[in-house]
Order: sequence, then C-alpha cells, then structure tokens
Amino acid sequence: MGVSKQFDGARLKAIREARMMTAKKLSTESGVSTTTISRVEHGGEMSLDVAEKLATALNTRVNVFEGPADDYSSPVYFRSLSAATKTARKAQSARSAMANALLDEFEVYLDFPKFNLSDVCHEKNINALTDGVIDDAALEVRRIWGLDNGPISNLTGVAEANGIVIAMTPFSVDTLDGFSQMGELGRPIVFVNTDKGTAFRWRFDLGHEIGHMVLHQNLEDIAIGESTTNKLLEQQASYFSGALLMPEESFVRSLPGLGINDFLSVKNYWGVSLQAMLYRARNIGILDEQQYAARQVTISKKKWRRHEPFDDQRLPERPTLLRTCTTMCVQQCGIPVQQIMDEAGVPEDIFEDLVGVQRGYVRNGGFEPQVQNVNAKVVSFTNLRK
Repeated sequence: MGVSKQFDGARLKAIREARMMTAKKLSTESGVSTTTISRVEHGGEMSLDVAEKLATALNTRVNVFEGPADDYSSPVYFRSLSAATKTARKAQSARSAMANALLDEFEVYLDFPKFNLSDVCHEKNINALTDGVIDDAALEVRRIWGLDNGPISNLTGVAEANGIVIAMTPFSVDTLDGFSQMGELGRPIVFVNTDKGTAFRWRFDLGHEIGHMVLHQNLEDIAIGESTTNKLLEQQASYFSGALLMPEESFVRSLPGLGINDFLSVKNYWGVSLQAMLYRARNIGILDEQQYAARQVTISKKKWRRHEPFDDQRLPERPTLLRTCTTMCVQQCGIPVQQIMDEAGVPEDIFEDLVGVQRGYVRNGGFEPQVQNVNAKVVSFTNLRK
C-alpha cells in the first residue's frame, strides 16, 4: 500500500465537483472516509489503493489523478446566476478548467486559430458600455469576421474559426443556460446547455457569451456575482447578442410589419427565436414598452414560452474544433486518445461531452491513430468553415 506522490488531490476534487458529487457521497460510493478525501483534496498524499477506490466511484481511471489540476483565475460569466446552485456552478467551472487543460495538451501539437476580438472594446467602466457602444462593438466583430449585415448562417462555425472554443453539452441542470471564461491561452471557452432550449435559442446564448468576451474583459473594479452588477452584465451581453445576430438596419428592413406573424415570418431567415426578435425590436425602438408587453402576453397565452412555432425547422449548430483537435493529434501525430485524457485530467465521458461525440465513442475506437508520434506542429485550421 505504497504512497505515490504522483496523484494530485486537486484533480480528484475537480472530477468530484464536475460530477456534482459531495465528499460524503463519494465516501459512501468508494468506502474511503470523508477525512481521507478532505486530506487528499487539500494536498495530502494519496496511496494507490485509495486512488483506485476513488477512481472506480468516480467512473474514471487512476491515471487522470496524475499531474496538477488546471487552475486559473479568469472570471466565469454564468447565465441565470441567481437560480443556479453553487454545486451546479462548481461543476461547470470544473469542466471549463478541463477544457482549458485539453487546450494546453493540443497546443503542443497544433497551431490554433487566434482569438481576434480582444481589442474590440477597451471600456474599463461597466457604466460606459451604452447601447451605442455595444452596437458599434457588434458591427466591428462582423467587420473583423468578414461578415456582411445579413444573417449569420453558422455562428458556431464562424466563432470557432476565429479562436473561440465552444462546447454544447448537457449540464444535467436547467438553472444555467450557458457560461463563458477566458482561458489561459487567451482563447474564450464557451459552454451552452443543451438540456434546455432549441437551435434558435442556442445561437442567441452563444452570441450572449461572445458578448461577455468582447465587452467585459477589460472591466475594472467589478464584483462578478453581485446581483446588481451581474444583472447589468447579463443585459449588456444579451443586447450584444441581438446586435450581432440582427444588425439594426437590415433587421428592420426584413420585417414586413410589427405583428407576431410578421416576426415569425423572418424567424428562419435570422435564425433566432421570436422572443429574441421582439427583444431586439424593443431595444432599437421599433416596439415601445406597451407593444412589447402586449406581444409577450400573446406568447404566454399561446404557450410559446418554451416552444415556439417553427422550432423544429432548424438543425442545431455543432461545434467541431475540439473534435478536430483530437482527430489531428490522434490520427496525424499518433498521440493515443487515452494519453490526451490522462494528461489533461479528464474522465472519458466528460471528454466525450466536451469534444462533442456520443458517449462510448472513445471506447468503441472512435479515434484511431494512423501514424507514429511526431514532434512538429501540424495543420493550422485554415479550413474551418465560415
């Protein structure tokens, strides 16, 4: 029962939190005392037999406990913060750290697309981010990304091609729509919860998280999580999403009128929900508060709050960047997929969620190497779709 210093308790804690498991439940499942779990998670040594018991209870391999856990202090922007439990936030923060650790592994072998929006907004005061400033920022993003003022056919593909890492995964909770964080390598990591919503709403959620990365990275003296501040941050990010997806002039020109059916008639064209279009129409002043409220009443009466007309007419956009990274490392560099997971400290099922493949894909040989290890970096992602 020798002691092995190669096992890191911080990784144990990260995996436990990612699974939304308390130390007490882990103790019950593993047969390891809560005292031992706490000691290990706070830097104590972990013996091999304890590591094996804990790994079994956490449905992972002992190898993922090797090496330090990824830990960085960039703020996390959670949607629906007031409703989200602390456990749910910790779980998604842990998964974000795992995504960042995967990027660290991929960076050794791959030349990534660079995030090119860090200089769009330099405001340091949250109150200086007026609607006009946000509209200008959204238009500048479109200019940098080479987009015209029409609909964005695939926001996910464009964002990935410009250095934004995206994971669309189930959160196992419905109190969070999504969240975002700036990774250590200067690339935003965005998560969208696929447990709720539709393809139309996920696009708006993604635009919202991009808004945080564009607008809020340079803010000073703000308390993330404080209710008043968080409300304003969320309002600004949602305004940005509407401005990015529906530029004012072309959006107004596309509407045949201002009735509910007029907005529904262009829903597929813009690729956003009816409620997002009404929100944008109110923000730019073509609907006043009374008109906006009346249409919201209609939505409630028709029971369209969760499911709107035409929701089934758009396929979800699927991120491909992390899956492409994995395929390149495995098939072109000869790096075993288990090695990637172990070195990043990511359990197999969470890895599959992050890279966007079905559960069991890895175990069934989904990533197979084709060459031996190489030292040079390969492929620069210039062929990612726009």
